[in-house]
Amino acid sequence: MKLILRMATVLAILATSVAVWAQDVVPSPKIANPLTIDEALALAFAYNPDLGIATAQVNKARGLVEEAHARFMPSFNAQVSQLYQGPAVSFEVSPGNNVNIIPPSQTSAQASVFLPLDVSGRLHYASVMAKDQFQINYLGLLRVSEQLIAQVKRNYYEVLRASGQAETAQAAVDVAGVRLKNTQARFEAGTVPKFDVTTAQVDLANLNQQLIAAQSRVNIAQANLNRVLGISPDASTQVAKVEVPVTVTDVDIPASAKAARAARPEVKIQQQSIALNKANIRLQRTGLLPTLGISAAYKFVSTQSFSSANMSYDAVATVSMPIWDGGVTKAKVDQAYGDLQAANATLDQTQLMVSQEVSTAALTLEEAAKRTKTTADSVALAEEALRLANVRYEAGIAVLVEVTNAESQLTQARFNLVNAQYDYAIALADLQRATASQPELAKLRLIDCSAMLKTAPKPAK
Repeated sequence: MKLILRMATVLAILATSVAVWAQDVVPSPKIANPLTIDEALALAFAYNPDLGIATAQVNKARGLVEEAHARFMPSFNAQVSQLYQGPAVSFEVSPGNNVNIIPPSQTSAQASVFLPLDVSGRLHYASVMAKDQFQINYLGLLRVSEQLIAQVKRNYYEVLRASGQAETAQAAVDVAGVRLKNTQARFEAGTVPKFDVTTAQVDLANLNQQLIAAQSRVNIAQANLNRVLGISPDASTQVAKVEVPVTVTDVDIPASAKAARAARPEVKIQQQSIALNKANIRLQRTGLLPTLGISAAYKFVSTQSFSSANMSYDAVATVSMPIWDGGVTKAKVDQAYGDLQAANATLDQTQLMVSQEVSTAALTLEEAAKRTKTTADSVALAEEALRLANVRYEAGIAVLVEVTNAESQLTQARFNLVNAQYDYAIALADLQRATASQPELAKLRLIDCSAMLKTAPKPAK
């Protein structure tokens, strides 16, 4: 019941996506700049092709469930045929009375009905497997949506990281440019040596190289974000800054891992796969069981030789009992058992993977939170060191290299702070993904399959 309620509350924008995926060329959407993270997620759920593929797989599985249900129903067929023959063959039975052995033309019609009787349970097990496969595909859609949310947030934060680094590099270039002008003025006034001017020029050139690299990282990060959103990599995408409050807390890893194993769609997929393979074993065992079907037909023929009757009917009950199939059924049952063993092992593997992901994400989050606090302190210390270096340089008791070193340390401290802040944001998104606790799932909408999921069997424990 929890699985059904959770799936029923999971959200995705499909009205737009279905119209877009049905077209050969995906139009570029109008993007509001700066783009908020909620708007980015909405774009991804409307245009990302991975979600479109997963949605199509769910729709296909739903069709297979309907097909399995339809196989229990009777089938009706009708046929009309017109036959022309020649030459006509007849003989005279009495003067003036001829009998046609081969009628020159004949019109016939037939209506028939067939009703399968599932005495062996074959249709039932096939229907159960179709429902299991539908639920697996739906859980796969849920898994893709959770992965997409985490990837959009990661790439969104990477754009903010690159932009923050570019701003830091630009600020360092601006400060170095002002310092170079002041140093040149002092050199012309004869108060500083030529070495200080050269040092300032070299420092500015190096900082310009860092700025070029930072600006390139911004463009690359924007292209990566566009790819995840499902829009053109060349589209201009500006993102709005997001404040992520940093909290240094200890994550209860065992409890979080236990909750993740109970909630992650990857685990539920493997549980459902076990149920599907158990149903497949029962299905394959029906290969040696009898089958029963009832059919009836009503026929009309316009003319018949040696008969004045034009209508006939028949009813047939067919029982088929396999005697010996050469071991084919046993081999299929053995294969199904092998699939079940593999599914059980895969479930164990998936649970271990989920536990490891939770542990890694939790430790990474704790480390990033602590690093954010220490880097913020480092920025404050580096700012004070630069202030003192400038005072010493203005007083003539320090050389310019001391100032440039202090500025370089401040720039590096600011780089470290930007990295730590967005490392924390990404780690938090990864932990939410690992524990299947993403708050964004309550804002998005997936296919509403709750009615069909209520009829599906519960995953085997």
